[in-house]
Amino acid sequence: MKQSVSHRYVAVIVFVTAIFVAADLVMLPRSDVTFSPSNWLYLLKAVPLVAFFFAAARIVEMRRSKFPRAMQTFLVRTVGSMETTGTFLMLFIPLSVASFLFMYLAANTTRPLMDAYLASFDAAVGFNWIRAVELANMVPSVAAVMVFCYAALAYQVPIAFLVHSIGGGRERMLELVALIAVSGLMTGALMLAVPAAGAYSFHAPDHGIFSHFTGVGGLAHLSTLAQLRGSTPFTFAIGNTIGLTSFPSFHTALGILITYNLRRSILFLPVAAINAIMILATVPEGGHHFADVLAGAVIALVSIAAMRAVSAGPVAEVRQPAVSS
Repeated sequence: MKQSVSHRYVAVIVFVTAIFVAADLVMLPRSDVTFSPSNWLYLLKAVPLVAFFFAAARIVEMRRSKFPRAMQTFLVRTVGSMETTGTFLMLFIPLSVASFLFMYLAANTTRPLMDAYLASFDAAVGFNWIRAVELANMVPSVAAVMVFCYAALAYQVPIAFLVHSIGGGRERMLELVALIAVSGLMTGALMLAVPAAGAYSFHAPDHGIFSHFTGVGGLAHLSTLAQLRGSTPFTFAIGNTIGLTSFPSFHTALGILITYNLRRSILFLPVAAINAIMILATVPEGGHHFADVLAGAVIALVSIAAMRAVSAGPVAEVRQPAVSS
């Protein structure tokens, strides 16, 4: 039976979420991590929110014929935007909780950190991490731009979602979530296989070397990581999480994926420029080894290739709502 591309993306997202949930269920009882009851409240709060958008879309569609013809196109787009928003929340929220929990469980290990090997790779390819940070730090205005671009990534997923929702890009929205799901799964697997604390932890540079950077990406997670690796009880609450992934660089992967996803949008060029600088900033601001950045880029390219393969082939025709006269 033929499937639409959108249905294929949904299947990928659900499948990856199920893998994360299964892995969490296996790892959680064997860990020092406790799943806070507040997470269930977070998930339960999402139910009426998702239901609201679908119900509102249904009500507008049912009453659409009573409005003037001049408003029909606007109402059709409104229904589509509401359904897209509901679908996004329904898929993204469970994926986020399951993948974040997996990341924390993966960090709850006493296995030796692999930063020395990652630093050795950098040296082998001629990349001097300390010197790279020093060069980036030499011009305050350059450092400020890099810090801004690094932080801007946090806003790009919701912005991309709004662009697709308002523009009727349901398929593009689902493609983005599917790309995040697949890249997140590969990132989680590598994080589990190669535990690392990051270049700031390994090199321990003097603050003067990165004085114009916050170093938040390379330093903020260290206390949480130490607690998880210290075999002490830890309570996981989705509302109080922080990124723990050093290898590979998920910032790099996500920056490439969002840029690719917005390739047919008016935002493509500015997002591409911001993310190019953001990827450069993953070293001085994010505290990543160069090896982390390369691995993140590979994950992004593999994810894109996988989604292009998923979208290839014959698809079923999607019948659009008729505009009443």
